Amino acid sequence: METVASSGARLLLVSLIAAVSVACVEGGGPGAPSGAAVAPCFFDGTPADFTPRPIPESGRLSVFRPHFDRYLNVFGVWVVATPATEAAKVSHAGTILAEWIDNDEDGLPDDAAAHAALVVGGAFLVMPATEDEMEELHESLSFDELEEAGFHIGQDLYGEETFPAGPPHLMARGRFDAALEEVLHLVSNGWVEAHPEALGYRPGSRLTDAMDLARGGRFRRVPRRYPEAAWYHYDDRTCDYECMAAEYLYWALTSHLGGQAFPGRAEEIAIEWECPTPELLAARDPAVVKLLTDPSLPLPRVLPDGEYRPQVGGR
Repeated sequence: METVASSGARLLLVSLIAAVSVACVEGGGPGAPSGAAVAPCFFDGTPADFTPRPIPESGRLSVFRPHFDRYLNVFGVWVVATPATEAAKVSHAGTILAEWIDNDEDGLPDDAAAHAALVVGGAFLVMPATEDEMEELHESLSFDELEEAGFHIGQDLYGEETFPAGPPHLMARGRFDAALEEVLHLVSNGWVEAHPEALGYRPGSRLTDAMDLARGGRFRRVPRRYPEAAWYHYDDRTCDYECMAAEYLYWALTSHLGGQAFPGRAEEIAIEWECPTPELLAARDPAVVKLLTDPSLPLPRVLPDGEYRPQVGGR
């Protein structure tokens, strides 16, 4: 098994997985009646209302008990939350998850191969209420038991950093909604598995070639000082090369989609990233913009806004 750190080493665990063909049947998928109304759907075809439900006492999900008490299933990707985490924030994370997976909102995953990788890998998002609670969970959770139950791809998101009514959903000053970032880190594991030559986190992919330009060189470790011309200069020394690539993909994609372009944000993130607007990104980093807009890659074209409204034909 290969483990990969992401988001400042916050990724819980990742294993190598094989891609298979997976589809969602309900609401416009294969087998749906012609002209059927498209509704949000779970991987098993159950209509989704993004309402957290109790984790059952038996079965695969029970491995998360007693630390977590509620769950969502969004296109076969799981969200589990602790009792202290607000239900509204759990629902919001599920909505953002649906928007990253089905960005055109036609009721089906945009990238079948990437979605399959997530489902086969048992992708899951854990939501403690606070960072302190997450640290406690690291001491009490059995990661071996999670892996035995088939949960191999994990990411955390704290309730205290989840802001459904904050930027970038509102173009105003305020605390950034971290759901946009942490859920993207989870979903991007599928893109990496499905498109390694384009979006792989190892040296030599189109993504990391663009990142090396943005950092001013191919640095396997954080350099003591980045070149003056660099516009991506993440300095967390716990973050290795692949972690740096995950962060770069987040910055580039959300900036391209306008997710960093709100009042005060440029100053907040300048220590790490200098291209917060689509215009700046296009001017300074044309290589990554060419990658993100490649029509052969079914990457998101619209920034998630916290409202998932699937319909026939998409948006």
